[in-house]
Amino acid sequence: MRLTQLQIKNFRNLESVKLTPVQGVNLIVGDNASGKTSLLEAIYYLSHIRSFRTRYITDLIKRETSYLQLVANIETVESQIIPLGIRRSRNKSEVRVNKQPVKRVSDIAAQFPVLAIHPDSYKLITGSPSQRRQYLDWGVFHVEHGFFQSWQRFKKALMQRNAALKSKQKFDVCQLWNKEICKTADYIDQLRQQYFLKLLPYFQQLTNIFFLNDKVIIEYKRGWPADKSLFELLEANIQKERMKGFTYYGPHRAEITIKVNGQSAQTCISRGQQKTLVALMRLAQAMQFTEATNKTCVLLYDDLAAELDANHRKLILEVLSKMNIQLFLTAIEKDQIDLSAWQEKKMFHVEHGLLTETE
Repeated sequence: MRLTQLQIKNFRNLESVKLTPVQGVNLIVGDNASGKTSLLEAIYYLSHIRSFRTRYITDLIKRETSYLQLVANIETVESQIIPLGIRRSRNKSEVRVNKQPVKRVSDIAAQFPVLAIHPDSYKLITGSPSQRRQYLDWGVFHVEHGFFQSWQRFKKALMQRNAALKSKQKFDVCQLWNKEICKTADYIDQLRQQYFLKLLPYFQQLTNIFFLNDKVIIEYKRGWPADKSLFELLEANIQKERMKGFTYYGPHRAEITIKVNGQSAQTCISRGQQKTLVALMRLAQAMQFTEATNKTCVLLYDDLAAELDANHRKLILEVLSKMNIQLFLTAIEKDQIDLSAWQEKKMFHVEHGLLTETE
């Protein structure tokens, strides 16, 4: 899967930009605030229908304009071209896949898998458990086709149960949703565990290279004790949950924990090490995705040179050059990134929101 063409209109400071990337590495060079990150953000938005920088659509629509528009062509491994399109105003959204309107984000995400590493990525480690669940579920969604439907069913049942708990309804009303929650929860946990076990060797392989003198352990916790039945926990704790107003156990409470030398990576390593660790988590996902699906994903790496020291930068570039992915990198100066390991490469320059292809 690769992006063959992208037209951007009114996305942040990018008024009218056309990008024709290669399958290998695409380096976007420019000064700070020139539009480099906005270009990566537009590619990410095309896949996720959300930004990795802001929650507000008003931040994305260019000032003094009323809408943004992204139009792209995606080429599959079978060489089929799939048009994607998004037009978004402040109060209306139109999304098309293969020229047909779609309503679910999952419809476009499935067609165009994109991973991003950016300056705020360290929050995958320092942030809330929900961010690490999103990390896990991106992979499960793309390799286990039954996951999305089961997750939607679980969320609906959880919402109904929480509403009953919060309004202090009778025990039997709250208990009505226990079986549905448990049925979908066990399946979600099974898919997550299967995915995590397949992801783990890639992560360990990378940490062995980048954390030579440290022991890095990553673990998946399902959201309720491993030796307990979820149904029994829901039944036994319903009084406490009615007081709290929410369901305490289940896959919505799942977590990924990361320890370095026996201590939490949230507190025991530097910000730079956290950024390196998150980069390895994303690279492991990209590797596992290719292995599981025989497809490739798109990887966006914003300001790689600024995020890593010279040694780690060299190691990361060596790993990236051996991966079967379409890669987009940004840098202030082209000399910051050594592209000699890639046969297929393109370089672009961004200035004041204008994109030009360079030698």
